[in-house]
Amino acid sequence: MFTIEELVEATQGRLIQGPDEVQVKSINIDSRQVVAGEVFIAVKGDIFDGHDFIAEVVAKGVCVLIVHKPLVINNLKVSVILVKDTTKALGHIARFHRQRFKIPIIALTGSAGKTTTKEMIACVLQKKYRVLKNEGTQNNHIGVPLTLLKIKPTHQVVVLECGTNQPGDIPWLADVARPTIVVFTNIGESHLEKLKTPNGVLKEKLALTSWMNSQGVVVINTDDPLLSLKIPSLKKMRVITYGIQKASRFRTKNVHITPSNHLCFEISGKKIELNSCGMNNVYNSLAAFACGRLMSVSEADIVRALNNFEFPKGRGQIVKLGSGWLINDSYNANPVSMRCAVDTLKSLTTKGKRIIVTADMLELGTKTKDLHRLIGKVIAQSKIDVLITVGALSRHMAAEARRCNKNMRVFACADIESAQKYLKVVIANGDAVLVKGSRRMAMERVIDFLLMPPKETV
Repeated sequence: MFTIEELVEATQGRLIQGPDEVQVKSINIDSRQVVAGEVFIAVKGDIFDGHDFIAEVVAKGVCVLIVHKPLVINNLKVSVILVKDTTKALGHIARFHRQRFKIPIIALTGSAGKTTTKEMIACVLQKKYRVLKNEGTQNNHIGVPLTLLKIKPTHQVVVLECGTNQPGDIPWLADVARPTIVVFTNIGESHLEKLKTPNGVLKEKLALTSWMNSQGVVVINTDDPLLSLKIPSLKKMRVITYGIQKASRFRTKNVHITPSNHLCFEISGKKIELNSCGMNNVYNSLAAFACGRLMSVSEADIVRALNNFEFPKGRGQIVKLGSGWLINDSYNANPVSMRCAVDTLKSLTTKGKRIIVTADMLELGTKTKDLHRLIGKVIAQSKIDVLITVGALSRHMAAEARRCNKNMRVFACADIESAQKYLKVVIANGDAVLVKGSRRMAMERVIDFLLMPPKETV
């Protein structure tokens, strides 16, 4: 519930029209979904501007408008609040709402594994608490505030994935969310177009702790070369470590892949078996285990949660493909997650060929060609039999793979349709196929192609 006074105070705006005694229960930025009695914030996005839909939302019964363009509404029962920036106003209201609740806010970030780790942490905490989390990848300056606005008195903990592709994104999300626990997965070559270097990525990600005090807790991957450094800004906080190789508070033992391609390992003497053979999911599980223990979830409940964990669609899902396997890692790609995916395919037990169908990695700036070549070399040095690339940038990956491994079959394709034609020729029952690429490359179309039921013959 918000009053006009609270909305004006939170946004530092000005009521320019309408009554000032209105109370509203919810906030909306989508003109298609808005209902009577809500606040509509006219956010301007890359494609649509909420100000263009003012008449539509007023007709639906919206009682409060938040705008950054002066306007007059004929309906005098509608309160209009003018602010400098409606997107910022959304964050300010979310922060105001978040601060009403004295509950733990767990925020996590990193170059890869964020969504899976967020889902694992939420899965573990749900064994004891009523958890709110951001759905899917609503991890930006819009998604995080909208998630925080869903906090109800019944919620006991919030788990937030926080993403960035430019300087300033994470500091803003930290200001809005004011997390009490921050989790770092890894730091690497992601969004280099604007963050420039891995050190630039580290600086941006570390800003997630900028509003934390000495009571704050940081959960950190000590195997990550950059995160393992002594970071001055973290000295004032409690740091909990996890890892496989280096000494850590939470560390795994006996990591191995079963004949059914399940990932097995032990944490604190407890055996965990995941429906995955991606080694990166050991780290994701360690982060979730650490958060569970921080929140006093029993080790037995944590193990049960992880053993039954279902991986998010398009993020390392392993499914049967005839008598072989399909690794659906199609949602997104950068050099960090690409190396993890190659390791997954390499470690998978299969009697057939290992095939990678991959597409361009985007937003890598001036290092784009070099990083594609680097991944081509990584693939060539792995137990991979066939590489099919999609897109102009991935041609550099294909060329380097050919140069480094003359025995590998390599096909460089301009589009997904061409890749599907080559895939149809090279694939056989019993093969293991990995599909991966940046979000805008729409590699889920290759997944749909592979899972398409065979056509009946007459």
